[in-house]
Amino acid sequence: MTISTVPSPAHDHNQQTFETCIALALQLVASIELAPAVGDPVPTSEHLLDFARQLDRHADDLARLAGQPHANIAGQGWAQYQQVRGGGTTPLQTAYYGLHTAAYLGLGGGLATAVMLSVVACGVRELALTGPERTYH
Repeated sequence: MTISTVPSPAHDHNQQTFETCIALALQLVASIELAPAVGDPVPTSEHLLDFARQLDRHADDLARLAGQPHANIAGQGWAQYQQVRGGGTTPLQTAYYGLHTAAYLGLGGGLATAVMLSVVACGVRELALTGPERTYH
């Protein structure tokens, strides 16, 4: 057997897609917090809900890559989200927590990374549903 140190094109594509997902999620979550402070428009509830759906889709894709296509990522993400929120954190803080953890774990984190992306989706979704009364800090 020969082991190649050259990453496969599929791995490179998956890594790039993951990094793009993390970067866009960070930009969105930061815009929820910072846009009001600098006078920029805040993302609409519709935009936030659409983004949360995309995060859920990416989380499911990560579960498939990890060999767990039937895992209940949304359920596990919601349970983790509730656990973190139970400690008194805001939806925004919890979304950041999930995002930082997913970025740290990376693709190699498999199912755990997928669950943390779902945590981000839960936070974004809750912020979308709170509308103009969003808590930014």
